[in-house]
Amino acid sequence: MDIKLLFDVDFDLNVTGIATDNRRVQPGDLFVCIKGYTVDGHRFAKLAEEAGAVAIVCEHSIEDIGVPQIIVADTKVELPRLAHLIFNKPTEKLNLFGLTGTNGKTTTAYILEHLLSGFNQPVGYIGTNGIRYSDVFIEPKNTTPEPLSLQKTFSEMVEAGVKNVAIEVSSHALELHRVDYCQFKVALFTNLTPEHLDFHPTMDEYFDAKYKLFTMLTPDGYAVVNIDDPYGVKLVDCIKGMHHRVYTYGIEQDADFKAVDVQMTTSGTTFTLQSPVGKHEVKTPLLGTFNVHNALGAMASAYAAGMPIEQIVELISKLSPVDGRMEIINEGQDFTVIVDYAHTPDGVEKVLEFVNDIKQSSVKVVIGCPGDRDRTKRPVIAKLSVDYADDVIFTTDDPHSEDPVDILNEMTQGMNETHYEVIVDRIKAIEAAINKAQKNDIVLIAGRGHQKVQYWKSGNIELDDREVAKEILRKKLQIG
Repeated sequence: MDIKLLFDVDFDLNVTGIATDNRRVQPGDLFVCIKGYTVDGHRFAKLAEEAGAVAIVCEHSIEDIGVPQIIVADTKVELPRLAHLIFNKPTEKLNLFGLTGTNGKTTTAYILEHLLSGFNQPVGYIGTNGIRYSDVFIEPKNTTPEPLSLQKTFSEMVEAGVKNVAIEVSSHALELHRVDYCQFKVALFTNLTPEHLDFHPTMDEYFDAKYKLFTMLTPDGYAVVNIDDPYGVKLVDCIKGMHHRVYTYGIEQDADFKAVDVQMTTSGTTFTLQSPVGKHEVKTPLLGTFNVHNALGAMASAYAAGMPIEQIVELISKLSPVDGRMEIINEGQDFTVIVDYAHTPDGVEKVLEFVNDIKQSSVKVVIGCPGDRDRTKRPVIAKLSVDYADDVIFTTDDPHSEDPVDILNEMTQGMNETHYEVIVDRIKAIEAAINKAQKNDIVLIAGRGHQKVQYWKSGNIELDDREVAKEILRKKLQIG
């Protein structure tokens, strides 16, 4: 690619690729210096040149560089633009369905991915559970990848014949320009509750970050908004002035897609859908009121994409449970074990409300809080746990660089309740809860869901709550 297609410069140069890591530079690449939290890419410009970079994009002049330097105000802003162009504007060949909100993004994206398969075209997914399309699966690093990786992935999806992509869009991604130069066919808002307030100083700023997604809709795009959430109401008011089409969804408020007569058991949920084209009976294996919201959002998005409502209802009845989201672990025991990803106060409360609604006996909870994250939610999650459950075991989540004992002390500080205990080792905590369970009890293992690795400062270890629970249940039942 002629560099004059990328920058207003007066020299000739052919660019064949782009990199932000000097170790991945190929001859002919453009090297973009990114200032990270701990590493400044400007320090590696010379190594990038030696690896074959034909030009350096930087925020200030760098000494001893023999190739052209293109100085810009902010390389983080330039990177998505350059990646978009170098990978031949891939998002213009895709229908992007962007999902944002505090809770529910992953499950809603999973449901939507399933529904979009009804168009009989390869479907893409990008989010917390990784990257999926055709026969490709890539383990996740971030909910929303960095712009270079993201645009490259979009380009590969186009080559694989993908047309529709469900992508989780985090507030970090929106603030850090990861999805700049993407245009969305549908932008969906799930909800907004306190989370990431170590990154967003206030809830208003957190909302403003989410709102950015809705400024990135195509001219014929749709906004799909949970109207039961007060921030959803605020969002609809903001969108009205943008002349985009809006579909609302909810259970409590009047909405374009509304669920009434919701019935739940441990085996699934049924409800009557009131839609712009009439009423339909819906059956889904998903558990919990929050998953009714997730289903409604996905159904509204598929309808916005042109799928008939009858096909949507049929497809959602064939949905499989979502990995690590209200996932029931059944080895033949006479009590219920549920593994869920709930790790925010709102998510924990909703899950606990559901299990209390369906319980026949007592509720036991195994839960912790991750390290290096918003510390203010630790005592909140602990208090919710003891308020809703009959028996609570606080344990290690992903401690990262923190001492798990310090995290657990912050969770339980000042707590007067007596129906809890602290077991630092997560496997032993899960074992204790399962071994105490009696007939018709519910054991909820919360916080990590589908995750297979536990992150420690001393080194990561393999730990999958689902597999741990299965092994303990088999041992308890003397299976195998």
